[in-house]
Amino acid sequence: MALPLQSRIALVTGGGRGIGRATALALAEAGATVAVLARSVDEVERTVDELRAAGHRAAGASGDVADAAALADALHRLTGQLGNIEVLVNNAGVSWPVGPTATIDPEQFAQAVAVNLVGPLRCIRHVLPGMLEAGWGRIVNVTTGAANPPGMPRAAAYSASKAGLNQLTVNLAAELAGTGVTVTAVDPGPVDTAMQDYMRDQPAEVIGDRVHGMFQRFHAEGRLNHPTQPANLITALAAGEVTGEIVAVGSDLAAELVNTSS
Repeated sequence: MALPLQSRIALVTGGGRGIGRATALALAEAGATVAVLARSVDEVERTVDELRAAGHRAAGASGDVADAAALADALHRLTGQLGNIEVLVNNAGVSWPVGPTATIDPEQFAQAVAVNLVGPLRCIRHVLPGMLEAGWGRIVNVTTGAANPPGMPRAAAYSASKAGLNQLTVNLAAELAGTGVTVTAVDPGPVDTAMQDYMRDQPAEVIGDRVHGMFQRFHAEGRLNHPTQPANLITALAAGEVTGEIVAVGSDLAAELVNTSS
């Protein structure tokens, strides 16, 4: 029986660790050839080596999605090696800067927007023409529940940039209706990753008592999702036909999608 993403070419940004690494592995198990993009050369090489050791076709490149020239160079190299990207997973993201909004450096705020919102747009602009020409493509953006009301106090850059990513998702999905290209987003919930470690390590005087306590409880009570949970949902969306939805791990729709694709 053919695998759901047999011979499809997928790109995962932030693919060197955490959700990105798990997604690269899940897409490969579903039959995809995987391109891994991340800032860390070592992390890219580890993920690509892991994919190849399991018998999968893969390539990697280091690059920062906030650096237009470096990103364009990395994407051209990856598509030159593997071919046009058919599945794009915009996973690269940052949760900083954190602290009272009145004290946040606007330049750091802008840098978070550059990574979390403009970076995905740049990747979309690179891969979308080929998807439209082929009449098939999948774009999956990784978002956060903090993008929804009531947000996350003292994490305005993260919440606002990811809220923008949500709107980019639904707007682009509507724009591309009927083209064969779907656009969705995944809210992974609290996941056991380095980003979660970073937020948990922030002192209460920086992140606030409520948010600090929330992150401590997630860890102490074992309420963190494993990276494979959002990875499996992302893979199901890449293999399916749903578009215009922001799907949360643990939701009824997520369970239906994962069960249908497995």
